[in-house]
Amino acid sequence: MPDPSQDMLCQALELADKAVGFYAKAVADCPEALGREVFERLVADKKKQRARIEEVSQGLVAGKKWEAACVLHEDQPEDMRKVFSQLVPGLPPGKAACMTVVGALSAAIDAELLALGFFREHAAKTTDPVEKAFLAEMIRDQRGFHVLLSDTRYYFEDPQGWYMEKERAGLDGA
Repeated sequence: MPDPSQDMLCQALELADKAVGFYAKAVADCPEALGREVFERLVADKKKQRARIEEVSQGLVAGKKWEAACVLHEDQPEDMRKVFSQLVPGLPPGKAACMTVVGALSAAIDAELLALGFFREHAAKTTDPVEKAFLAEMIRDQRGFHVLLSDTRYYFEDPQGWYMEKERAGLDGA
């Protein structure tokens, strides 16, 4: 009988691999430098997430229990709401991006929401506290990816609106 935790981790690895491939293609296809920066950031973050999942998976395959296979990190997650703002300093609010970038961002948001649902579903089923904490970490990461992508899409769809809302400043520099 297959181990449900190992099955979940295998599926999570597949999701991470697909995300890395999608974001790498978006980097290559993205005509705007800012879009490329965001997708490059997501490639790096997804590779880190994949490595984390792989580390836990290998520990479980080696026969370790969750407590030994999954070392929980005490680090503070990066505030993804600030990440995009840090990428755009000095960029004047301009016209909206071409729809290929917005389309890629929308597809990425949909994929991240599916991954978020995947981790939430498994977190609701597990009773192991370490596995639950690991899944909470994955959920936190997915939420961060969603925030970054949503903020980026908003900027590309309505740069002036983004500056007004996110930067809380007028467009006249006042």
